[in-house]
Amino acid sequence: MVKYPRTFHLPDSPGASADDRIQPDLSWLDGELVVTEKMDGGNLTFTRDAMYARSPDSGTHPWDRPAKALWAMTAYKIPDEWRVCGESMWARRSVAYTELPGVFLVFGIWDETDTLLGWDDTVDWARRLELPVVPVLYRGGSLSEARSAWAAQRDAETSEGYVVRAAGRIPVAEFPLKVLKWVRAEHVRTDAAWRHRDDFPVNEFA
Repeated sequence: MVKYPRTFHLPDSPGASADDRIQPDLSWLDGELVVTEKMDGGNLTFTRDAMYARSPDSGTHPWDRPAKALWAMTAYKIPDEWRVCGESMWARRSVAYTELPGVFLVFGIWDETDTLLGWDDTVDWARRLELPVVPVLYRGGSLSEARSAWAAQRDAETSEGYVVRAAGRIPVAEFPLKVLKWVRAEHVRTDAAWRHRDDFPVNEFA
């Protein structure tokens, strides 16, 4: 089981903490870019043989039960040594969502060479696996437009932030340069005690 790599923050990300990594070099974000909404969920990975959180040894949590049921119906379609990564969205955390397309939203797929698929291939494979993807806010060649797309469509009360990535394939060694996030200030607004309860609130689904 491979841990999902750390996503570095953009230099002006207000939600970056002292423990986070910031990427000052944006020169790698050239060519075609894709901006997706950073969903307020839990990082999960689906493989043919297992489902696990970003920390593979953390076990399965009550709020991931619907995603685990979905994985059980999907796993046989996932190629060997591939990893389908996304957000577990059943539990409501700091953002209350309505009309979500599913309990697990794909944001990246890794092949057997430890390369993140290009966005078009990600969408194609998600469709084959019958899994929804995270919302796309922008696609184009302007970094300035990419960085302003979230503010034009979302706000800090209803969205956690955004992720900007190169549209093409990304080897794992280039991940810290070509996949970056911007997160709102004080993005975690829940009491940690909810993680120890079975009666936590849930999001609304289409």
